[in-house]
Amino acid sequence: MARIAQAEHAAWGGAQLDAEGRLIRSGAAEAEERGAFARPAPWQRVMRYWSAVDEAERAHWPSAVRFGALRPAQRELLEQALQMASADLLQGLGVGTGVGLQSDERRAIAVALARVAVIDTPWSAAFVSWVAREAGLQPGEFIFSEAHADYAAEAWHTRLQESAGAPSAGAMRACDLRTTTPRVGDLVCHARAASRDLVTLDELGEALERRRATGSGLPMHCDVVVQVDDGGLDTVGGNVLEGVTGRRLAFAPGTRLLDASYQPGCSGCTDRHMNTAPWVLLLQWR
Repeated sequence: MARIAQAEHAAWGGAQLDAEGRLIRSGAAEAEERGAFARPAPWQRVMRYWSAVDEAERAHWPSAVRFGALRPAQRELLEQALQMASADLLQGLGVGTGVGLQSDERRAIAVALARVAVIDTPWSAAFVSWVAREAGLQPGEFIFSEAHADYAAEAWHTRLQESAGAPSAGAMRACDLRTTTPRVGDLVCHARAASRDLVTLDELGEALERRRATGSGLPMHCDVVVQVDDGGLDTVGGNVLEGVTGRRLAFAPGTRLLDASYQPGCSGCTDRHMNTAPWVLLLQWR
């Protein structure tokens, strides 16, 4: 997973946050069409990440096209309307020449709709799901989801099964990031948005169990660990600053554990800016 995530990071231009959470290198943004980066274009790469999500969740694929109305339009319905407006179809129905959209015009509009949908649909979990599939993980070992909470909940369940001496097919177990050193290929995660107050592993674990049982909402974010040294770890995450972005997280001095200053509300600690989050969950390879 680490090697695959690093390759994608490079293809996006290598955007990087330093250990204090400051952007020290910029890269491509999700809606860009071209630039000094690898093909396919960034928005096409995001659509490829979505192809890794389990088929049962395809309703969550990028479809929302927001335009200031109370409800977004659905990209699939708009593309169907484009097909109905093609010049070839209209002329076949007896409409005169010079009416309808030419093939290049329909393609341009379809691409614009896809790029808008990419912007409007969070894709960080789709990125991790794609990395996991590319790494060879199979159904039953990992939940390929559009929500980080789904595969995190599976890892939490694996933790509980291991504690009870029961077998589990899950490839990852949930650990406490504050007491466990990450390894290359692991995932480091935190709750965000309305769930940002889940600051201990037990609190987050209870929420993950509810998620697994009821499907209740649980906004989260996870990065792939791509390198670990005596000073800290480097991660790569999707949909971070509108791209695939690297992040440096420092260990507490003299340890190989994440420095407490990354936790929100750490009094008198170094300001970690965009790296500040309730980092508490480590998804560790078994």
